[in-house]
Amino acid sequence: MTTTFDSEDGLIAGMQRRDFLRGIAALGMGLPLTGLGLSGVFAQDAAPKAGGILTFNLTASPSNFDPMSNGSSTTLGIISPCYNSLVRFDPMDPNTVVGDLATSWEVSGDGKTYTFHLAEGVLFHDGVPMTSADVKTTFDWIRNPPEGIVSNRKGMLEVVENIDAPDEKTVVFTLKRPLGSFLNNLSSGWMLVQPKHVLESTGAMKDVIVGTGPFKLKEIVSGVSIELEKNADYWVDGLPYLDGIKAFVIPDQGATWNYLQNGQLHIFMSIQGQEAGQYTTGGDVTVLDSPSTSVIAVTFNTEMEPFSNPELRKAASLAIDRATALEVGQRGQGAFGGAVMPGPWSLGETELQAIPGYGTDVEANLAEARRIMEEQGYGGGLDVKLLVRRIALFEPIGVLLKDAWAKIGINVTLDLQENASFFEAQDKRSYQAVVSGGSFNSNDPGDLRDYVTCGAANNYSEFCVETNDVAFKAFDEALDPTERKSLANAWEASFLASHPVFYMYWRKRFMGVHNT
Repeated sequence: MTTTFDSEDGLIAGMQRRDFLRGIAALGMGLPLTGLGLSGVFAQDAAPKAGGILTFNLTASPSNFDPMSNGSSTTLGIISPCYNSLVRFDPMDPNTVVGDLATSWEVSGDGKTYTFHLAEGVLFHDGVPMTSADVKTTFDWIRNPPEGIVSNRKGMLEVVENIDAPDEKTVVFTLKRPLGSFLNNLSSGWMLVQPKHVLESTGAMKDVIVGTGPFKLKEIVSGVSIELEKNADYWVDGLPYLDGIKAFVIPDQGATWNYLQNGQLHIFMSIQGQEAGQYTTGGDVTVLDSPSTSVIAVTFNTEMEPFSNPELRKAASLAIDRATALEVGQRGQGAFGGAVMPGPWSLGETELQAIPGYGTDVEANLAEARRIMEEQGYGGGLDVKLLVRRIALFEPIGVLLKDAWAKIGINVTLDLQENASFFEAQDKRSYQAVVSGGSFNSNDPGDLRDYVTCGAANNYSEFCVETNDVAFKAFDEALDPTERKSLANAWEASFLASHPVFYMYWRKRFMGVHNT
């Protein structure tokens, strides 16, 4: 039996602000509207008006434009309007996958074959027609990149056995095994279809943007702004409505707020860190908030001393007061959880608090941490270096960790790095520990696959234990919801107890919109 799906993507694409926000304002999920609470605002737009330049802020310049190796929402915010995906989440119903470049698809009865049919008349920005060869090359590179090319999402496509392009408008994915979250994986905001001819001539697209999307790159003013212009040859008739999009690099959030209030910015993307919850609706500005799939954590490099010692990781985790971290980092605006986003798939509160470091008795936690330090021979203290990205979201947490670990004899030197240097160090795993953030495609634990399994591109802890992978695979391949829930909880409890990553809080997301 084959199941067939048809796309009504043209209707979705007709909402130009929703299209733009698809990757820019998302919570790392590719769910811009529901994730930020914008659906109620934009759904009131009965008749979109053509023209105008939409403006928003970036906290820093993108380190590069490569969809495969990059992991920063700063980059996604710029490149997403310039590309299309094969499929994506419906902005108005984030639990539903709809087509983008795919107009329809079929899934075989055994769940191992997905056949996608592509839209007609699609051109890349350089005028070259988009075909199934571009889709095949894109996903082949993501899952098995050529030598010297980095793919941070290869683990999301590990299940793919083969990709075929039997004709110019058909792509067939054959899986090694059924995977209930496969369409979710393809719907990630990073799964952008790139041109085969450019990839093969330039390699990773770090310095160029050549997509099929409604906007194309117009101008970069280094350290100041990046401007996109309307793609006059966009393949969906009548779109886009906007003439362009312009992002201004504004590191200071106070200045960004002032620009939003006076109308120089239409959108304040992601009010972060200690400013979260400070700004409120009033005048010409509406502040929107919602839960997010973004977590703040500290990741230990389990392949490098001293955190190759699991007991030391446990002590360091016990020393962190999560309530204080949430207050410092987000003014209390967030939720406590573990590796899985708080919700239907996560551990219950009682089970989570039973894991060392996740309980609420701060003094007892500190006492146990000090005991472990003595037991492990660190009674005289030790020195570590903590890698921290130099933005408001992470700097306060770096300072908090320095203070917290000093209480048990871990003396921290903060290694503050700008975007490019930070991501280079992160990709090379050249740190003992790092203040980290993760944003996931959905609340399904399957999205953690590329972060917690052996050899995964985003496994920044380098944690690799066979029993962990076996437990995760058991959950990942289960189809019955009750069984999946039970297996997911068992895996999460075991993973957290090994302390490769200590999850401090899942943050709320705030965004400001100028009411124009």
